[in-house]
Amino acid sequence: MNRLTSLISAALLLTTFPVCADDLEAGFRNPPETTKPGDVLVLRQAAKPVEPPPAETKEAREQRIQWWREARFGMFIHWGLSAIPGGIWNDKASKDDYAEWIMFDEKIPAKEYEKLAGKFNPVKFDAQAWAAIAKQAGMKYLVFTTKHHDGFSMFDSSLTPYNIVTATPFKRDVTRELAEAFRAAGLHFGCYYSVDRDWYRPQGPGNSYKQANVWDYPDSKREDFDRYFDTFAKPQVVELLTKYRPDLLWFDEIDMKTDAQVEELYQTVRKLRPECVINSRIQGCRFPAKIPPPHCDYITSGDNEILEKNIGFEWENPGSMNTSYGYNLNDHNWVSAAEIISRLVEIVSKGGNYLLNVGPTPEGLIPQPCIERLATVGEWMAVNGEAIYGTSASVFGHSTNSPAGKWLSTTKPGKIYLHLFKWPANGKFEVPGLQSKVTKAYLLADRKELKVEQTTEGVSISLPAEAPDKIASVICVEIVDKVAKVNNAGVISK
Repeated sequence: MNRLTSLISAALLLTTFPVCADDLEAGFRNPPETTKPGDVLVLRQAAKPVEPPPAETKEAREQRIQWWREARFGMFIHWGLSAIPGGIWNDKASKDDYAEWIMFDEKIPAKEYEKLAGKFNPVKFDAQAWAAIAKQAGMKYLVFTTKHHDGFSMFDSSLTPYNIVTATPFKRDVTRELAEAFRAAGLHFGCYYSVDRDWYRPQGPGNSYKQANVWDYPDSKREDFDRYFDTFAKPQVVELLTKYRPDLLWFDEIDMKTDAQVEELYQTVRKLRPECVINSRIQGCRFPAKIPPPHCDYITSGDNEILEKNIGFEWENPGSMNTSYGYNLNDHNWVSAAEIISRLVEIVSKGGNYLLNVGPTPEGLIPQPCIERLATVGEWMAVNGEAIYGTSASVFGHSTNSPAGKWLSTTKPGKIYLHLFKWPANGKFEVPGLQSKVTKAYLLADRKELKVEQTTEGVSISLPAEAPDKIASVICVEIVDKVAKVNNAGVISK
C-alpha cells in the first residue's frame, strides 16, 4: 500500500482551478453542498513527462507477451451507466445497436446523463461469480471497461467524484473486486480505458471522426483535449497502473493524440509497470500501417473482424455475442455456441486471440444467454483446450476446405491439431500436403489411436463412424518434426 501511494504521489502534482461551469470537472454537476461557485476545487494534474525507461530488449517483450500468447481466449466486459437505459432513451430505442453509445447517439446532455449515476445500484453484482463463469468457459484473462466513452469511471478515482464509489448508491469499487476475483481464480486482469473519447468533458471539436461532445461544448477548442489528456486521462492511467496493477491495458482511441502524447502515454506505462501488455489502439483505431507497430505488444482488429490470414504478429479480435457490447434490452441477436467455437478456432488458427464480450445488466448480472453459451463453450474447451492454449497458426494456410467440408488447424512443436466441423461420410480424413512423418494420431475426445496411411501426397486418417463432438471434433497428429513440413500446393483454400 505504501509503495502504491508513493508511486501516485511521485507521478501526480496538486493543482487548483476555480470551480465554474467551464472547468474540466465541473462536469460533475452535483458537487458537495459545501462547494459553491468561486470556491477552489483541487484536481490532480500530471507532473512533467516521466523519463523514458531504458531501451527495451526483444527478450523483455517476449517475456511480457508470453502469458497472453498462451491464453488465446479472454473475456471482455462492457459495463457502466449505459446499462441502465439499455439502448432506450425517452421511451425510444436508440438508432445505434451499440447501447454503450447512447449518450453520443441521442446527444444526451452531460447534466442529464450523469443522473444515471444516482440510479446505478447493481446489488446482484458478484465478482467471484463472474470469474467463475469466465474460468468455466475456458477463458484465461479479463478486460474490463474502467472508463468508456461516456466518461464515467468504474473505479475509485481520486481525480473525479464522477466515479462508481463516490457518485452511486452502490459505493463499491468493482474494478478492485474484479481484479481480486479473477486473479484468485488464476486468471489475468486487464483494464479497458477510453483515452480519446470522453463525452462528459470538453475535448475540442474532435477530428475527422467527429465523435466529441459538441452539443454541450460547442465552443471547445483543441486545447481542451490537451488539458484533458494532461490533467485527467494520463493521470487516470497512472491510477489504474498503481492501484490495480493490470496485466494488460486495452486502450480505445480515434487518433486524437499527437505522436508526442502517444509516446508519453506509452513511456508512462513502461515506466510504472513494464510487464503490462499494451494493445495497438494506444496509437489509433485503424489497422497499423507497419508491422510490428510501435508502442504496443499486439494488434487489435475491428469489432468482430477476423483477419483474412496469419499476419506473423500477435493480434486479437474483440467479439460480441450479440450486436451490442453494452447491455441492450432489445438486442436478441445472439450468436450460437457453435459459432463462438468456430470463431475461436478460426482466430487461433490465424495466430490471434479471441476477446469475447459480455454486457452485464444494471443489476449486475451477466445475461443468461451469455452464461448458457459460455457453458457450452467451456464443455468443448474442457476436452479440446489443448488444441487452443499455447498453439500457433495453421501450417496449411487459412480457411481450409476439403471435399469433406470445413476444417481448420492449430499447431504446437511436434503436433498438428485438426479441427473438423463436418465429419467425413466415408470415414477417412485426408491431410493434404503433409510431408513430416506421422508417429501417432488420435482424437482428443478419447485419445484412442487412429489408423494412419502416409504417402508423398499427404496423410489419410481412418475415423470412427460418428463424430465425438457435434460442433467440432479435434484430431491430434504427432509428427517427428517440431515444425511441420507441408506442401501447400495440395491444400484447397477459400
